[in-house]
Amino acid sequence: MKTSAGLQDSGTADESDAKNLEADRELSELIDQHENTDWTVVPGISAAEAGAWTIRLIEARETIQEDL
Repeated sequence: MKTSAGLQDSGTADESDAKNLEADRELSELIDQHENTDWTVVPGISAAEAGAWTIRLIEARETIQEDL
């Protein structure tokens, strides 16, 4: 079955839940790593850009959590 975005759906709620939980865990890990990065040593990335990315990651995690 295809989703509204045209992506192949796994077909079962259990598989979807497991994928959502895994995505939530991975996003949480990424957010933690992102927040712990010293962006002052990364050339070409401003603190404002890094902050905006962190906000987007947090919003993505919240979207996934709403679907759980």
